[in-house]
Amino acid sequence: MHEFGPEGRRLWESVTEEFDLPEDKLTLLRRACHTADICARLEAELAVGDTVDIGSKGAAVVNRLITAHRQSSETLARLLRALELVTLDGSERG
Repeated sequence: MHEFGPEGRRLWESVTEEFDLPEDKLTLLRRACHTADICARLEAELAVGDTVDIGSKGAAVVNRLITAHRQSSETLARLLRALELVTLDGSERG
């Protein structure tokens, strides 16, 4: 799928190769794939940046990308849980 970056494409392919999802679940999967790409971009930026920024009043503050990454990771986890994927052996996946 051209609409996703590398992480989103990997997620899309791994899920759609194993599961035949109805349209409502495909919509959730698309959102999860986009969110996976966002997480990957944030991780790449954090890998080369500082964990501390200077706030508007000159004080050291946590880099806002850390908060954005945490929120995106939580969103991705919720989307994957909402897919309710189960493998052939009955174990949950995602």
